[in-house]
Amino acid sequence: MELTGLQQITVDEILSFYSPTQKVRVDFKAPTGSGKTLMASHFISALIEQNVTDNFIFVIATPSSSSLPEFFEKKINFYKRFLNYAKFEVEYIPSPSSAKAERIEWTPKIMPIKNKVYIFGKSSFGKGRILSESGIIDDFIIAAIDSSFKLIYIRDEAHIGDRIDNSDEAKQFEKTMQDKASFILKMTATPNYNDHTIQRVILKERDLNNGNINDGKYLLKTTPVMLLNRDIADNEILQDAISVFNLIKAQYKALRLNPAIRPAMLIQVDNESFTDKQKQKVFDDALFSIKSSLNNNALTWVQYFGNNKKDSNRVFKDKFTLDDITNGSFNDTDCIIFKIGPSTGWDIPRACMLVQIRNVSSVSLNIQTIGRIKRNPYPGLEKNETTDKYFVYSNTDNIEKDFRVFNYKVSDDFKNELLASVEIINKQDMQKNIKTEALNKDLEKYLLDNKSLIEQQLNSLFSYIDGQLTYRKIRHTVQGKSIFTPISNPFLFLKYYKQLLQSNSEFNRIIKSTVVNFHRQYYAKSDALENYSLVEFFITVLLENHRFAILNIVNKNKIYDPKYAIKLLPYDSSNYIELYDADTLDKKLKTEKILGQPYLFNIKNGQSDVQPLDSTPEAIAFIEICKYNEYTNNIKVWAKNLLSSNVNGEYLDENNNIRHSYFDFIIKFQNNYFLYIEVKSTEDIDERKTQLLRNAYANYFKELESKRNQSFLDTPLLISIWKIDKQGKITQETFYDKTVIDTNLNALTVSKSLITIGNLGLLNI
Repeated sequence: MELTGLQQITVDEILSFYSPTQKVRVDFKAPTGSGKTLMASHFISALIEQNVTDNFIFVIATPSSSSLPEFFEKKINFYKRFLNYAKFEVEYIPSPSSAKAERIEWTPKIMPIKNKVYIFGKSSFGKGRILSESGIIDDFIIAAIDSSFKLIYIRDEAHIGDRIDNSDEAKQFEKTMQDKASFILKMTATPNYNDHTIQRVILKERDLNNGNINDGKYLLKTTPVMLLNRDIADNEILQDAISVFNLIKAQYKALRLNPAIRPAMLIQVDNESFTDKQKQKVFDDALFSIKSSLNNNALTWVQYFGNNKKDSNRVFKDKFTLDDITNGSFNDTDCIIFKIGPSTGWDIPRACMLVQIRNVSSVSLNIQTIGRIKRNPYPGLEKNETTDKYFVYSNTDNIEKDFRVFNYKVSDDFKNELLASVEIINKQDMQKNIKTEALNKDLEKYLLDNKSLIEQQLNSLFSYIDGQLTYRKIRHTVQGKSIFTPISNPFLFLKYYKQLLQSNSEFNRIIKSTVVNFHRQYYAKSDALENYSLVEFFITVLLENHRFAILNIVNKNKIYDPKYAIKLLPYDSSNYIELYDADTLDKKLKTEKILGQPYLFNIKNGQSDVQPLDSTPEAIAFIEICKYNEYTNNIKVWAKNLLSSNVNGEYLDENNNIRHSYFDFIIKFQNNYFLYIEVKSTEDIDERKTQLLRNAYANYFKELESKRNQSFLDTPLLISIWKIDKQGKITQETFYDKTVIDTNLNALTVSKSLITIGNLGLLNI
């Protein structure tokens, strides 16, 4: 359960906002299935680790639906074995009822314990609960503050908690937490964009499913298959789902994985009616019909309506827990019939189908519920065509009210329109020969020139903490702060060191012998070092702090000549689907109605044609392109590019791995010039990636200008990075063949640059 690179960056960004002297609030938005609880666990671990002298207590409040608070406790205790620092307790604090029938002889008391994590369901502070009525929570907080504890408050599912836990007592608890906490982390689908004192950390689904920026890992399934039709009868939609599910089982079996992934169908139902006998009978009859259909199709099932209402057609009958279904010995069950309560907070990655049937269905079909079937079950979080699909079947009456389905289809007018994609055409025979003598000479000079700096870094990163030689592993730097993890266990350090070498294979192959010889000569017994320096320490410092400089030296002495070419192809005509929760689809990130031509896609969402966008900068860029198109009619076709498209640019990263850049916007002008646009905020969260793209785009045209690659001449492509500040001002950096276009586009505004490109002479391609 290690974090992916993107999850780690997210944790580090949250951690960077902590201040030992000031109250800070952070709103954290991430898709369902992105690992929010795992990231919260790593945040707790790292915060304690980074501030060992501070006295923390952590309060986590969750919505009180079903057993969610208990799930949270179990998850964190499970994740503790994977944390760098795990010396903290975790406890779920239930609140007994104060009703006479349940009255207890003693009054519970909560004592603040250093670094302990206390988990509450918000209903613990509702009317008729001992924790609120007896003032126990107030005493707990007062005792903690009086003892100089720093309260860290983590609010889970904040956007739904206010709706379902809205008693006066729950509101008072929330006010107490807001007033007394030193640091407030709200995990929410609706961040507060109006209060500028609140920090925001946003993790986007498209980034989670971008292997280029997430270590080749895909946390979520990306291909939805939807059957949403309120006019289909209950028995028909269920039988259709069963037929498809049996095909899915065969496809999963054909993967021949060991252990096998056994797909699961989730059937979500609503609460029964205990007051309306007629509604209760309809519910019971429909539930019986569902079970009969599953039995008739030889599918195994369990019914989980809470710990006190369970059933199955398995030999164990009701002798199972929710954990058994998801992670235990019963995880080969085909179908799980459940209520809305457990639809948040529990993980079952093998689930790939969600079915809702009108007469027993929950009234709410939302992104969180769908999130139960979106987690990627494939080993190593790799992408596989079979396991990448998830299926939603529903004939409920509120489909359009619950969430938005955006279906993208390439317009018939543009199915044969050729677009440009950049590829490296000599992948197989690119030379990697090294001018060894020159490389060794340049490397030795660099190491000598930086000898004093390297000594300082060795002393800083390898030092004694509490009597133990410890490596301070810097994970990330945000806002000038270095986020680090101390590693004192030698076996953990060697494990990390091995991973470091594996991820820098060029180092091992090309320069390790030179570095080892240099270390032996200058560092093995250096008086300048406070600690005895092993060669492993020296290599670690070089790879962590000097990797880019050394790679530049290697590349300088490498015979490595990638050749780029333009490939013309029609846009992949597959149907693309995006899902958005109706309550959380930010209107600021939707465009106005798209008036057909010349937009590449027909986009249908059941109400109107709109284009959802990922950020405010993208919305500003979109509007800029729309204004230009309305003014000139010089655009033949354009679109917000999709991450799964076949229109992209290949480039080499700092380790000479081939990566793909999926441009944010693609434009083809009437004169057949192409302009592809990357949109960035001036507050770029990944400047390193932007620099890689900048280098790649420059290399495309550097080769063109020096070698006159005919394919570029026939297909004039321009690539631009638009940076947008908080006031909406756009600045550009455009890369293009200056031997073909003699205007300095970078000296122009974005609007004038678009006009200039659109007015260039017509080319025939």
